[in-house]
Amino acid sequence: MLWFVGTVLLLALLAALLTPFLLRLEQERRQRRGDEHYRKQLQAATDDAITTAVRARLAEPVVDLHITIPMRITVGDVIARAHEDFALDVPRDHAAAMLRHRLEFRGHARWPDLITDAFDDEEDHTP
Repeated sequence: MLWFVGTVLLLALLAALLTPFLLRLEQERRQRRGDEHYRKQLQAATDDAITTAVRARLAEPVVDLHITIPMRITVGDVIARAHEDFALDVPRDHAAAMLRHRLEFRGHARWPDLITDAFDDEEDHTP
């Protein structure tokens, strides 16, 4: 009978000690899921803004074969798209970082006729 009471007390003590740890683990897991959801929505908004800029460039009429119309995409375009599509309030530095990443990933960063302000913030912060 004494071993039973000891076991119950040990399990109660163990539960009391583990509960805050398990709650913290659950909170961290939810935070990671929220961060990942935010990142995916920002990436989708950025890709949509880039696609819109590419389509606008391609829709321009060709009047002279020697003149190429530049593709314009700004950090403001990404912020506006994120707000319109997902009701996200995105900080400018997050939008600029994601725009740089997606332009490089999609191969647009090397276009000579790309006009963007995504790389302006990066140059201001380099030592």
